[in-house]
Amino acid sequence: MQTRLTDLDLKGRRPSAGRRRRHRRPVLRMAVAAGSASAAAVLIWLGVSGSSSNEQGTPRAELSLPAVAVASPEPPTAEADPSGTDQEPLGRPTTLPIPTPPGATDSAFQGEADADAAAEGAVQDVKALPELEEHEITVRSGDSFARILSRAGHTPGDVQRILNAGESAQSALTRLRPGQALTLLRDKDGALAGVRVAVDREHKLLVRRGDDGFEASMVPRELEREIRRVEGTVDGSLFLSARRAGLDDRMIMQLARVLDGDIDLGRDLRSGDTFSVLYERTLGPDGSTLHKRLKAMRLDGARKTLEALRFEDPDGRVSFYTPDGTSLARTFTRYPVDFERISSHFDRNRRHPILGVRRPHLGVDLAAPTGTPVRAAADGRVVERRRNGGYGRVITLRHSDRYQTLYAHLSRYARGLNVGDRVKRGEVIGYVGATGQATGPHLHYEFIDNGRHRNPVTVDLPRAEPLPEEHRRAFREHVAPRLAALRGDSSAEIQLASQGEGR
Repeated sequence: MQTRLTDLDLKGRRPSAGRRRRHRRPVLRMAVAAGSASAAAVLIWLGVSGSSSNEQGTPRAELSLPAVAVASPEPPTAEADPSGTDQEPLGRPTTLPIPTPPGATDSAFQGEADADAAAEGAVQDVKALPELEEHEITVRSGDSFARILSRAGHTPGDVQRILNAGESAQSALTRLRPGQALTLLRDKDGALAGVRVAVDREHKLLVRRGDDGFEASMVPRELEREIRRVEGTVDGSLFLSARRAGLDDRMIMQLARVLDGDIDLGRDLRSGDTFSVLYERTLGPDGSTLHKRLKAMRLDGARKTLEALRFEDPDGRVSFYTPDGTSLARTFTRYPVDFERISSHFDRNRRHPILGVRRPHLGVDLAAPTGTPVRAAADGRVVERRRNGGYGRVITLRHSDRYQTLYAHLSRYARGLNVGDRVKRGEVIGYVGATGQATGPHLHYEFIDNGRHRNPVTVDLPRAEPLPEEHRRAFREHVAPRLAALRGDSSAEIQLASQGEGR
């Protein structure tokens, strides 16, 4: 959840309670919004330009990347710098080879491999037609698919049969853009046997003639994947330190979400702490970055050391685990609201700000503007929804026989929410307010474990189930080279190349 990250701005020290410069959060919000808009604009431009490139060859599941080399900082791409600053990273990521060996049982890539195999079969079926010829045509301004086929000597009936091959054919071929490459496939008699056209940077449309007429399918384009390793040292905030090391904003947010359950970014980080990150980068046919995915990370801190490794089990469940198979996923979100600051901490001997007497403060006050959505910290059932004295409007959720959470001073409840309703983690249950005894808008949040109140900021949140025993062997084999690479073992690069990317 983004709450903790934006509040602390991924800082390396705990923010002081009380006064803070409130202009920082609106500025951050505006920067993120501007960055998202900029990234979207670049993504649209790359999608248009990338779709015009003519992709030859058969898609394959195996990846054959060059030997290990130190890569120069990446040029800005659709995901390279969502902040819109177009600022080159100061770090120099190391690129590791990750070919996928034949027969690899990699469930993370199995879906892609299956799609690639289907695509390869589709292309081979077309090429298996006798004396099949390919004619590449560049779409002109004002062209339509019917006009292109007419100019190539084909009939309106051919046009209709192609468009009737499927919804994907009709969608792609009626939205051709100038500069786009369209390939016509003809048999030895000059009859139209198929059409191929790139629809985006990841897929192309293939329409082929079969026994029952034309059939359309979306075929994955040939993509390259590489593993990159980034190392850095915390100096100030984690956000800026990671950017200096060469990570973009989205990757940093992925990293921070993995850390959030075990590392308090405001209390546990210190200047001089070091981190290593392995991430997968998927490249489009034009060399641009399509996707980045965090694969593993290590934080070497003065207070804590943490290693996290991504693993997808044969059932398709993806999570991050420690090297011994302990899940880093938590069943609770630590902060159920997007807050600006902690206005009052957990304190069993606090002086009440209104009553002026010593009274235990058995929760944490998260200051936020009135109307800010409050979300369920975990799956649960509503057991209380009412006005409750100094708490004002309050909601209590029961999550199991052991855990409860309480949300107080709400301005209003989520529409239609009643006692007995079941809610999902992250579902909006109410909105920040200042009802009851409150000096300003905030959420008073309590975490109750077996009837005993715990400090929501420091409580060890319940973990998800550990990796099942039947998956442990596959997990150990998968993470061994990544763990070695994170720890600086140079031989890990060879292992990554020989074993393949994995889950």
